[in-house]
Amino acid sequence: MTILALLLVIASAFAHATWNFLAKASRNPHAFTWAFNAVAALVYTPIAVIAARSAPPAPGAFLFISVTVALHICYFGLLGASYARADLSIVYPFARGTGLVLIPIGATLMLGEHLSAAGAAAIGIIVLGILTIHSRGSGRAALKGLIHSVRERGSHLAALTGVIIAAYSLWDKNALSYLSPVVLVAGIFTGQALVNAPLALTRWRQAVIREIRERPGAVIAAGILAPLAYLLVLIALTFSQIAYVAPAREIGIVIGTALGTTSLKEPHSINRLIGSFLIVTGVFGLAAAH
Repeated sequence: MTILALLLVIASAFAHATWNFLAKASRNPHAFTWAFNAVAALVYTPIAVIAARSAPPAPGAFLFISVTVALHICYFGLLGASYARADLSIVYPFARGTGLVLIPIGATLMLGEHLSAAGAAAIGIIVLGILTIHSRGSGRAALKGLIHSVRERGSHLAALTGVIIAAYSLWDKNALSYLSPVVLVAGIFTGQALVNAPLALTRWRQAVIREIRERPGAVIAAGILAPLAYLLVLIALTFSQIAYVAPAREIGIVIGTALGTTSLKEPHSINRLIGSFLIVTGVFGLAAAH
């Protein structure tokens, strides 16, 4: 991975962890998600139109956008359900970690990318860090805590979220051959806002109004940061392998864990700090492996 790609991914990690924190802090994650998707559509669609005029999407681009919109609807739905049932510092690393394990495997099998021994070792260190963050206490208690955590409903939903993360990451890597990153990102968030509008305007209507009235700054910030986080990753993917970009992005786990244990007062901070150190070590190992 080049230094430029690493810098883009680190910036993406900060943006991604921040909007996840804002979503977890909301009263209704589903309503909050739709509200910031609507903001994202308003902000990024004009930019995408300009980009599409200068570089028109190739034939078949609509298919890629349609599939990735469907995948992202599943992603945001599962993520919101996870946050309604479990801590940020549990859901975030578990979801990202599941995707982290599956993406390099999928990239090797489906995209023909090569993963070096050093890269595999670095990914192993990151995975160890994620497991440490997910544990509770020390010794046998840590193992029991880990087993208990993965049996909880919120963790099950987080694991499914990770599967979707792997799926859309691999799919969107191919989509970049047909359209630019900004057009893809705008299509994702505009598509989600439109598809979920009937639910937002009926079942979630009061919750959406409450989120906008009580936390307008958070809604706007998430609407800017969520697409930006993914846009930076997509740009990095245009000149770097997904097997390296996707794991390196997981430095956001460190940021999300810190926000969960400090701002949200979530427990087992020592375990999660140790895990964060392991993740940082693995991320820089990935940068050196290429």
